[in-house]
Amino acid sequence: MRHRTVYIFLSILTAVVLSVQCTKSSMDTDEPENSSPEPEVNKPLREQYSSSPDLWPSANWFSGVTKKELAFLPERVQTESPKVVELGKILFFDSRLGKRNNSCASCHVAENYWIDRAVVAVGGGNRNTPSIQDSWHLDGHLMLDGRAKTFAEQLTIAIESPHEMAGDVQALPGLLQAIAGYRILFQEAYADDNITTERILAALTAYTKSIVSGETSFDRFIKGEFSALNDQQLEGLHLFRTKAACINCHNGPFFTDLQYHNLGNSLDQQQLPDYGRFNFTNINADRGKFRTPGLRNVAHTAPYLHNGSVASLDLLVDLLSDGMPQMNGQRISGVLSPHIKPLNLSRDERSALLAFINTLSSERPAVTRPTLPN
Repeated sequence: MRHRTVYIFLSILTAVVLSVQCTKSSMDTDEPENSSPEPEVNKPLREQYSSSPDLWPSANWFSGVTKKELAFLPERVQTESPKVVELGKILFFDSRLGKRNNSCASCHVAENYWIDRAVVAVGGGNRNTPSIQDSWHLDGHLMLDGRAKTFAEQLTIAIESPHEMAGDVQALPGLLQAIAGYRILFQEAYADDNITTERILAALTAYTKSIVSGETSFDRFIKGEFSALNDQQLEGLHLFRTKAACINCHNGPFFTDLQYHNLGNSLDQQQLPDYGRFNFTNINADRGKFRTPGLRNVAHTAPYLHNGSVASLDLLVDLLSDGMPQMNGQRISGVLSPHIKPLNLSRDERSALLAFINTLSSERPAVTRPTLPN
């Protein structure tokens, strides 16, 4: 009798459990199929990008790359006094600092977005003149091969280079001390008229760091003005981050990883290889490497690459899309960057990529040439 009672109890308990499970199963089956969020890939491209960058579609990051999303241009906080900056501007435009009748402004021309538009610098040598806009963020990575760690070092190299100004930094204090107008300017900037090499370089550094680019269509877009990019430019942004993989080298607010890469086109105007960063590190892995340039206003700074061998931006996009084929007798010195590979971009995709890169342009600089002291 006791065994029969236990059997009946267990039967009832089993029935209750099965009933609950069936009810739960029925409830699960009745949930609507579209209850989960719509996959990003199914949303229109504009909707995918009409949000903060941390919610954008995943970028195509290569293995080992430090991930740094694109960002709007940060404001540079000026810590130098306006008088020191003004003194630096005057020195920047003064050809008396060198011996070739040229100044810093001879190669870094404001109305040309701070370049000279020459294949190589007007004074000679084998390197293309880089723009100095937004160079304040390059501390530790100055010059195309990064050999200057400080602005004072970079300025000294430029002033004393026989291909640039052919001057003598140590002789500058005596030279400027003999000019009454400079004694007044140093008095106003530093509270006394003691002219030293350190003060000259500090003033030039202050002015150079004050040269910044302006807001772009891309900056307005990323700040929430989502109509600032048209559909083609938006497609270009997406390609830049995904299929074209440009973001692996050109990232952050200045569109540069501040790293050094070998793009293959190494020969200079004399058809001799320029080994880039290797020239001063003597590290074989650095052979043929140059610092990644920022892309702000890049549409206005042709010709391109360290040797000025690429005449236009659309040609550069074509070369990068095709894996940097060695055109016009160019060749690879060292090892080509593993980031360089054929992208299989269609003509429309290349056009979209160019359209996006053009949104990184700001207004042409308007700089008044200062009156030089005498």
